Amino acid sequence: MKIIKPTPLGVLTRPHRAAGSEHLGVAIPMMVTLGETPRLVSESELWDTVGAELAGFPLDAALPKPRAEFLLSARAYGRYCDHTNTCRVGIRFAGVEKALLVSGERRWAGSAPSAAEPFESLAIDWPLAFGGAGYADNPRGRGFHGVSANSERSQQQLSQPLPNVEYPAERLRGPGQIVTPGSFTPIAADWPQRRALYGALDAQWRESDCPGFPCSMDTRYFNIAPTDQQFPALDAMPDGAAYRIVHMHPEQPVITGALPPLRARCFLQRQSEDTLAEIPMRLTTVWFIPHRERAVMIFHGIAGIREFDAQDVACLLLGAELSGEPRSAADYRRTFDRRMDRKHGALHALRDQDLVPPALLITADDASTDATSHDALERNLQQRARQQIERARAAGLAPGAFDAAPTQPPRIDQLAEFVEQQERIAQEQRAALEEKQREIEARHAASGMGKRVNPPTTRRGPPALSRDGAASRRADRKKDPSHLEIDADKKLRETYRHAVQYQEAAPRLDTAAGRVLQERVAAAHARGESLAGWDLTGADLSRMSLRGATLSGALLESADLSDTDLTGAVLGNAVLARATLVRTAFARTDLTGANLSLAQCDGTDFSDAVLDRALFENTRFERCRLTRASVQRTQFRDCRFLSTDFSEATLSDLAFIEQTFDTVDFSRASIRKLAFIQCTLTRVAFASADIAGFGFVETVASGIRFDGAILRKACFVKESVLDNADFSQAQLSEVNLRQVRAHGANFSGARIDQCDFSDARMRLADLRAAKIADSHLVRTDLSGANLVRADLMGASMRRAVLHGANFREANLFRADFAEAAIDDTTQFDGAYLDQANFHPFAKAAA
Repeated sequence: MKIIKPTPLGVLTRPHRAAGSEHLGVAIPMMVTLGETPRLVSESELWDTVGAELAGFPLDAALPKPRAEFLLSARAYGRYCDHTNTCRVGIRFAGVEKALLVSGERRWAGSAPSAAEPFESLAIDWPLAFGGAGYADNPRGRGFHGVSANSERSQQQLSQPLPNVEYPAERLRGPGQIVTPGSFTPIAADWPQRRALYGALDAQWRESDCPGFPCSMDTRYFNIAPTDQQFPALDAMPDGAAYRIVHMHPEQPVITGALPPLRARCFLQRQSEDTLAEIPMRLTTVWFIPHRERAVMIFHGIAGIREFDAQDVACLLLGAELSGEPRSAADYRRTFDRRMDRKHGALHALRDQDLVPPALLITADDASTDATSHDALERNLQQRARQQIERARAAGLAPGAFDAAPTQPPRIDQLAEFVEQQERIAQEQRAALEEKQREIEARHAASGMGKRVNPPTTRRGPPALSRDGAASRRADRKKDPSHLEIDADKKLRETYRHAVQYQEAAPRLDTAAGRVLQERVAAAHARGESLAGWDLTGADLSRMSLRGATLSGALLESADLSDTDLTGAVLGNAVLARATLVRTAFARTDLTGANLSLAQCDGTDFSDAVLDRALFENTRFERCRLTRASVQRTQFRDCRFLSTDFSEATLSDLAFIEQTFDTVDFSRASIRKLAFIQCTLTRVAFASADIAGFGFVETVASGIRFDGAILRKACFVKESVLDNADFSQAQLSEVNLRQVRAHGANFSGARIDQCDFSDARMRLADLRAAKIADSHLVRTDLSGANLVRADLMGASMRRAVLHGANFREANLFRADFAEAAIDDTTQFDGAYLDQANFHPFAKAAA
């Protein structure tokens, strides 16, 4: 579900079942400042404040409340106490008034409470109200001692502290007295005040409403405030309700004001539909936090949905407006379309004013600081410009020669318009330039000169450097000023190494020059000399033995290394772009950071080589061996892999995008963070591989093998295809296979833990003897699947399609088959079905 909203608004959603059908509850919390001029604050402040101030209470359950209500997360302050160290706190809001007394610590002094001790501040919450163990209406409180025949225990109970928070008319006067607990905070769901409203979990509930709310439930259960903070006659707060809060701020004895007259708007778009349906929203809850001078306004709405987990909901659009200034549905539709735009949607998301009244927006806490520093910098630059203009004028230049219009960077909420304007300007300038070019070419043609020919601008080969790298071995840099040339040499080499594949190919050396260079290389290697940094561009080094050679940083673009033995060589940061590497031996070779783009790798042996941080762009691998190679943070772009062996290799931090793999073996490899995005994999095997962090996105991998593999924290998403895949005897943990297509896949004997197969299509899949724990198969199509002797204890298979599925002798203890599609062809012979749930049954197709 995608959420489109302005930054000040939060959102909570709750799919739930009630009255035999599915619903989506939506709550939109927005935090406002208290006082004469209320403003909306950021969502980040909302959640930070909620986490710090709500004492563990959830902000809201996103369930429809039949009554409006208010709550307070508040403190009483000793500075407002009278001579008895007692403080009266209270609130009057929308016509409802409530007061409580807060006193310091007290205990029984005989049969009467002791004098209250002074206090600085105390939370007005249930733990400090009347109650305690055994008192159902407030088991978290203090002062309730129950009935005990044990005098020692009774004496111990009497020594416990008395309630600090009380109703003025019901103060605790003596032991054994029962008073009404007082607080401004929510009532727990399991306390009798609310539990009595829940309804009965009877046969009707099991057959029709499970696991939702029973039909016999009184919806007042969703109201969480004490009854004296509810509005029985109102299902929504009135616009701009006034409040008066007394003695619950450390510095302000009284806080008065009115809530902003805000309305929430919410629109829902369903999957495969274009229309936006509005969900009516009501302001049902206000949660005051007086000492923070904040209040959270919570709007509720509810919509009917088809799927129990709201999978059929594609998007929610949220907004807020002043009650007297409503926006049309067409305005919201335009905003929706702008924010869904692939090109500029992210920029339009910065425009809060499209979805919330600009007058209510509050600036970020550090905005003033940033603005001040920005203004100071701008003033300094303008002052310097004026000084330079004055000097220019003194030198006799024209007074207006250096005048420039003041510039102002766009605000963040103006970026969308600014970028669109700049694109229009750029498009107009391109059109003007193209027109000018056509005019020039027409004049050339008319003058008889023909079409203008541009001089060649592309370059080939490496930059003009010493061919043997001697420049890099000059005398001490501190004594030789030529170190500047060395720096330039290094920078040019580095640039060339990264970008060689984007320039025209360097030519091969002619036969004579190639023979001379080959002899020099052979002689230097025979003497044990380093070949690091040598320029061997276009050289023919085929069939040579360069075992153990040091060629780091060497330039070997377009070189022929066919049948060359480079076993154990060092080629770190070397350039091998466009090199011919047919049957080249790179076994145990260090190719860290090397560029092998556009290289021809046919029969190349990279076994035990180090390819970390190397670059392969438009490289073709055919019949190559990379067994036990280290391939970490390596870049592969537009490559093709045919009959390539990565078995037992170490691969990490790799992403393959739009690349093809045919007959590639990753068996027994150690893999960390590997992604295939829009790739095609044919006859690819990860058998017995150890994998942690693995992603398939829009990738087709029919017949892929993971048999015996260990697969942790993986995802196969966005219409990935795993038809006939083999996961037999594999161990899968925290794997996401939602919506994947895996018809005929083999999971026999697999150990599957905390995995999600929801909405997957797995017809004729083989899950024999698979152990599936804490996993979801919601709406999974398992038609004709074989689950004989599978362990599905506690599995969630709600609305799964199970026509023809075979669960013979399977462990289905506490499995959930609610609304699953089951018919006469579904087999449960010998299955263990204790506490398995089949209610509610699937509805007959219309």
